[in-house]
Amino acid sequence: MSELITENKKMGLFQRGIMQNPITLKELRSRMRGRRAFAILSLYLTAVCTIVFFIYLIFAIENNTAASAGQLAGQSIFLTMVAIQMFLVVFVAPAFTSGAITGEKERQTYELLRTTLMSPRRFVLGKVISALGYVILLVVSTIPLICLAFMIGGVSWVEIIISQVMLVAGAFTYSLLGIYFSSRSKSTLAATVTTYIVTIVILVGIPLLFMLGALILAPFFAVFDNTTWLEPLAIYGLIAGSFTNLPGAMIASELLFWQENAIWGFWNPGSTRYFVPQAWYGALIFHLVMAWLLFRWSVKRVSQIAE
Repeated sequence: MSELITENKKMGLFQRGIMQNPITLKELRSRMRGRRAFAILSLYLTAVCTIVFFIYLIFAIENNTAASAGQLAGQSIFLTMVAIQMFLVVFVAPAFTSGAITGEKERQTYELLRTTLMSPRRFVLGKVISALGYVILLVVSTIPLICLAFMIGGVSWVEIIISQVMLVAGAFTYSLLGIYFSSRSKSTLAATVTTYIVTIVILVGIPLLFMLGALILAPFFAVFDNTTWLEPLAIYGLIAGSFTNLPGAMIASELLFWQENAIWGFWNPGSTRYFVPQAWYGALIFHLVMAWLLFRWSVKRVSQIAE
């Protein structure tokens, strides 16, 4: 009986936090009741279905006698769909959230919302869920096409699950990135510009810094050509550098999976034996931690504004 009461309390907290959050319900209803949401979803699915059709048609025409044609077609469809999902997560999700709080300020409804009994945590959570819901809908709607790649061949169910889990974690992180800068900015334009600048720095600037550091340190490392610890150090550095870059981590994980058939990693068979870990779970942990920190910082910022 006590376990049942505890479970009911947990469900009550979940419903009050998400399912019965007035911000979430209001914005999801206003977004989904109109024709625009369904028109965008229909056009999006039509476009991706057309892309999948032409990819399969190209491989069917050029490689109709090759034994590996099905595998190549399946892998191409999988990579294309994941790339489209990645674009939605990295560039579309922040667009939905970067104006979530500044929009209330510009409509002069923010002070009215903050005078209610809603806590800053529920306020931020409602904004995140309402903005993220439509992006997740677009991502999830592509999964049947990815499963089509699995049916054709060349892609395993493990790759599909890992890619979708990483995309959902990335969606939370980049959505909360937009929420955070929206809580710190005075206008939607400033929040959007700042969010995309930080996003580009994360995706492009950090990898360039790692490449620049490798070029600078290359002459120094050349002196230690026969050192056994140099190769593992370089490999671990590259993998650690990919944790902050979601596309880079997914590409590195996919390459290791195809070449070594390694889900969690593999042991280097060379003279220096060391374990090479996969990049996907390090990137997953990094993005989940960043999402949690951004959520806490956003709640703290909203609380400071209210005071």
